Amino acid sequence: MKKLLYLLIIIIIASCSSQSNEFQYKRVTIAGKIINPDPMTYKINLSINHIGLGQERLSKILNDDGSFKFSFESNVPTDVWLSCKTNFLILTHPGDSIYVEFEGSKEERTEIMKTIKFSGNSASINNEAAAFQNLYFSSNIYTDFEKKRQAITKYDEVRYKHYRDSLKDEELHLLKRFENNYKPSSEIKDWAKIYLETEYFRDLIAYPEFHRMANNLKSTDWNVPISYYSFLNTHFAFNNSNLINGYSLSAFVNFYPVFLSEKIRDENKKYFISIDTIKKYQEQIDSIELFGTIKYTEDPLLRQMVLTEMLRQKLEQSNTRIFEKYLSTIESYILEPYLKEPLFNLYNKTIERLDNPKLASEAILKKLNGTSLKSDIDSIINSNKGKVLYMDCWATWCGPCISEMPNSKRVIDEYKSKDVAFIFICLDSEERNWKSIISKYSLEGQHFLLSKNQSNDFREVFGIKGIPHYILIDKKGIISENGTAPPSAIKDNLDKLLN
Repeated sequence: MKKLLYLLIIIIIASCSSQSNEFQYKRVTIAGKIINPDPMTYKINLSINHIGLGQERLSKILNDDGSFKFSFESNVPTDVWLSCKTNFLILTHPGDSIYVEFEGSKEERTEIMKTIKFSGNSASINNEAAAFQNLYFSSNIYTDFEKKRQAITKYDEVRYKHYRDSLKDEELHLLKRFENNYKPSSEIKDWAKIYLETEYFRDLIAYPEFHRMANNLKSTDWNVPISYYSFLNTHFAFNNSNLINGYSLSAFVNFYPVFLSEKIRDENKKYFISIDTIKKYQEQIDSIELFGTIKYTEDPLLRQMVLTEMLRQKLEQSNTRIFEKYLSTIESYILEPYLKEPLFNLYNKTIERLDNPKLASEAILKKLNGTSLKSDIDSIINSNKGKVLYMDCWATWCGPCISEMPNSKRVIDEYKSKDVAFIFICLDSEERNWKSIISKYSLEGQHFLLSKNQSNDFREVFGIKGIPHYILIDKKGIISENGTAPPSAIKDNLDKLLN
């Protein structure tokens, strides 16, 4: 049956490739030079925003003169994050060859951004995009973090909505000022407008969870009514002409399911009473989530993107069940070749990895060679031979990571007498904050704080696109889980590996 399904998916992928000449893969090259690079900076990163399919992260060692070069395949326009001391968005089209230079001796983000200069393909729009980013990142709209924190913490949903609406008015004035001062092309006008609109919707969607975290509340203690999400009725239209807003659209696609989850859970309460109930009715919940997403996402292209993202996350957690059971439904709703083809390719790679588990581990070990992590990972594996490794990848500034700490503590207590090593990998964080959080939650286990360069290597090696991220390695050293399943949902997998 699985072979038949595999062949069917191969046919589907082939049909995707032949359906449209509009979305042909072409190589994009981004080269450049950092003028007067900081001696402590040796690596530069590129994050490619694939809508509905996560970020693709590339890293390069800077040449002695500060030069660098990236290339990747792309079949749609998208923006990408270039990161070195600071980060900024570069707009790309398939086939572009872009050159960028910027000053490396500056410390402040806005000071660095003032020095950015583009040449080559798309130079004009990228110089305009850099001007917009410099204007936005230097404004109080962006920099007044304390006011934003106070609003999230202290305001109820009505007052917070009012606050965010007033901020949106300021954003519209900033956009108008940008247009008057720089006379940007229509492509950049639309790109900047959608960027600001997405920030608005994302803040409103994220508010309930961030408010609970700031006040140490559970969803059973406080939540917003479903009517709160009525602002989503006015979201911008998704179409292929705004795909160049890869970062903004990806952010929207990732936050929109928060509303979908609240809506679905509100109408299907009996399946979501507890973790045990969720486990018991997992197949029913698969169906509820899939068809709920279809039902409550009216915009056809947004629906395709949200479905693609949902299925991608399932596959990255090695969950192929929903994909296989509802293949015909998935095929009938996800129609765009630039979404369907990579999603079905990911399914095939997941099946191959599940059927040949050693392939994944060997690939990781090969990637480790030459990185700053090789000796550390070797040490972790050698000191825990014969045990299942549970790796929790987190950061001190990551709210969802911190909120899972009590669950991790409960799992540690439950498996204390068993052959499980609990390893916590802290990324991109300050040592003082790292020690404080470990102390606050009294977390046992093995704790490692990675430097910035080590964090970049770790993300690249293990394909980490967001945190929290959890990795399970069996007693033979084979990676069995590499995804976002939280501690509360990972015990079944631990039991399987122990048995």
